[in-house]
Amino acid sequence: MRKLESLVTWKVANQVATAAYRLTMAKPIERHYALADQIRRASLSIPANMAEGYALSTRSQLIRCLRIALGSACELKCHLVRALDLELVRKDDTLDIINESDRLVGLLVGLLKSLGAQTPT
Repeated sequence: MRKLESLVTWKVANQVATAAYRLTMAKPIERHYALADQIRRASLSIPANMAEGYALSTRSQLIRCLRIALGSACELKCHLVRALDLELVRKDDTLDIINESDRLVGLLVGLLKSLGAQTPT
């Protein structure tokens, strides 16, 4: 496999993590600690799990960690939708992150398929 930093999936994961984390630093969501923390944890988990799987240097460990990253990407979207429904975040910014999260899910599924992993349809 190529270097992790060269993968589009890795780049998008880092962009999503940064954007989602920044979103939680603005009012009023920054005062809603539990939801802000969940958004932060889910977003940071995506690239962190990708890096962990890559560093473990086995296909099976990489696949396992990519599946965890995929779960975190879906979790992030859920939390962002909730924050949007509660009007705790700016709509335009949040929709951009949600759209990038959807793109990231597709990239992760594609990467998993390219590694020969079975993914749910």
